[in-house]
Amino acid sequence: MDQAVSDQAQEADKHKGHDVAVAVITPVGIYPDEDDFRREPESTVIEQVLKAAAEKLKITNTSDWVAKVDGRKLDPHKTFKQEHLSGIVEIEYHKHEGGGGA
Repeated sequence: MDQAVSDQAQEADKHKGHDVAVAVITPVGIYPDEDDFRREPESTVIEQVLKAAAEKLKITNTSDWVAKVDGRKLDPHKTFKQEHLSGIVEIEYHKHEGGGGA
């Protein structure tokens, strides 16, 4: 009987969402702040966190900004899980870096 309860608990854990500890690093500052991370369910759409960061840091126009983790560009319309992000996530959020010419 105990084995059946244990198996059910393990199955429930597989389907339970996990939290992500996220910080957004911008040229203006860090969200939520330099000493903390924001906990979000992995099912959260990344754009929601980026909008919250822009609002808190009073950034008025992010239309040409990109979000990256470890140099990889993120699709802000996807969830953390869809972007394979877990644990502690530091998002670099800034204007797109253009390639200059000589």
